Amino acid sequence: MIPVLYAPGTTDFSTFGIGTLTDTVSCEVTEERNGLFECLLKYPVTGQHYGRIAKECIIKAKPNDTAKPQAFRIYRITKPLNGIVSIYGQHISYDLANVPVMPFATESRSPQLILSQLLAGDSRFTGWTDYSESKPFSVTQPKSVRACLGGSEGSMLSKWHGEYEWDNFTVKFHTHRGVSTGVVIEYGKNLTALEQDEDNSGVYTQLLPYAVFTAEGAEGETVVTLPEETLPIVSSEMVREKTLIMDFTDRFDGSMAITEEMLRAAANYYIRDNPLGATVPTVKVSFEPLWKQPEYASLLERVSLCDTVTIRHSALGVSVSAMVVQTVYDCLAERYTSITLDSEKSCMITTISEVQNSVSKVQTTVGRFPKLLQTAIGNATSLITGQSGGYVVLHGDENGQPYELLILDAPNINDAVNVWRWNVGGLGFSHNGYNGPYETAITADGQIVADFITSGSLVANIIKAGVIQSQDGSSYWDLETGEVVLRAYATSKEVTEVSDRVTEIEEQKMYRLVITSSNGNIFKNGNIATTLSAEVYSWDENITDSLDPNQFVWTRVSEDADSDKLWNAAHYGGAKKIYITTEDVNVRATFFCDLIDTATRQSLL
Repeated sequence: MIPVLYAPGTTDFSTFGIGTLTDTVSCEVTEERNGLFECLLKYPVTGQHYGRIAKECIIKAKPNDTAKPQAFRIYRITKPLNGIVSIYGQHISYDLANVPVMPFATESRSPQLILSQLLAGDSRFTGWTDYSESKPFSVTQPKSVRACLGGSEGSMLSKWHGEYEWDNFTVKFHTHRGVSTGVVIEYGKNLTALEQDEDNSGVYTQLLPYAVFTAEGAEGETVVTLPEETLPIVSSEMVREKTLIMDFTDRFDGSMAITEEMLRAAANYYIRDNPLGATVPTVKVSFEPLWKQPEYASLLERVSLCDTVTIRHSALGVSVSAMVVQTVYDCLAERYTSITLDSEKSCMITTISEVQNSVSKVQTTVGRFPKLLQTAIGNATSLITGQSGGYVVLHGDENGQPYELLILDAPNINDAVNVWRWNVGGLGFSHNGYNGPYETAITADGQIVADFITSGSLVANIIKAGVIQSQDGSSYWDLETGEVVLRAYATSKEVTEVSDRVTEIEEQKMYRLVITSSNGNIFKNGNIATTLSAEVYSWDENITDSLDPNQFVWTRVSEDADSDKLWNAAHYGGAKKIYITTEDVNVRATFFCDLIDTATRQSLL
């Protein structure tokens, strides 16, 4: 996409504004999970619109593969000697950093109402959230709207957690913004660059907690510490002592007297919930988006911020499943420059901590579900009546008889990402282009497929489900195991049990596949004869015999791509061992084996 320049006060970005910046040298958009969202554009001083580019102007640019173009307000322009200026822009949502919110407090209010109240100071912005749990919320001193949304103590982000999506003048607060895509970025397939960073600056061997309070009737403040001063943190990485000194005052009610036992308990919870004793690695990768290649179009390997993907590099021994926490997108080439991923384990620890904080304050609210339904109705109404644009295409047969209706977000079918498709087979919506998959659909055989259905009353003869649970998750009925849990509140002990259960389930899913050769790994003079065997371990237990041979998929990578396709097709599941001869190797070849779920055909590694 070619960036477009607009005047500072523009609110409608459907036109070409001042003009398209066709002379742009480069344009990159960087977005972080709940963080930075900026655009860097480089433009020559000889460009057509150079004289019109000024601070406070707005640039429209595409931030990733799937989102619509976003508005970025220019805040900095550098002028080097080479004649190419660097233009820095912040997402239009940064305007909320200059909109004040005066102090207020509410005992219990839904996040949708709080979001609307915070955004009321700037009529251009609207808010949306799929959270429904009401909580106390207060602003104790004048702050900006953006500070109230996140980044400060007591903000919406610190109370409900979740992930923000900034969509021009719409603020979206998701419980989970991304999805587990099943995408595998692998050496020899689509991985073009990889950098794994293991920074141990956040690793400690002990914690020194303290808290400060003012006793009733006392003149000064009282500082509470532990008799032993520090608490140990288990770490196998540090050879020297390293102490984290931390103030826990804000974890207690300001009117209470803080005791040593209370401080010790808070500190122990913090140690348990945060990975202080081990390095949490981050991985930065660049990869070729295969979905843009005609021969790979069916793979649909689109990746967005907060999605979970798998990275593999056999030569470096890297195999991680991680969340996308930062993307750098080349707007001109319409491809990612780099994607940064964070360890899934660290994300899980953070999630458990957030669940504990949330569950500890859960209360049964009679009016919760009507409020949730009303929020969903309001969101649907705003989407349908908002007239956010689109393109209508009517497909006809050779006789001119129409048989299919399409509504696209782009004028060309091949460029469309969000697609509504309606024909005699049914009605469906896809986030991945014309060929689907269609994850939201109503089909002609009477089935409805959707990730989330909001209903007032549901009348049915038979309801088939795995788990039926309350909105806040505190009560559930597992129809597969027969386990039933009904709670009006959750204690810290019960939250700990849930945390341990999550850890147990997580550990059970850790598989490791090892390939061994019966006749060594190096062969000379074309004399090749060996058996490659795949063995799967769940931690240290060999579980290969318990697995279906059809779960093992063998892949060959060599310099002859066409021959590789034929070889891979012939070994697409069905054997735990394969026999390799000279006919299988032309000069050089590398063999891989993947373990898949036979039902979904997704990797289990």
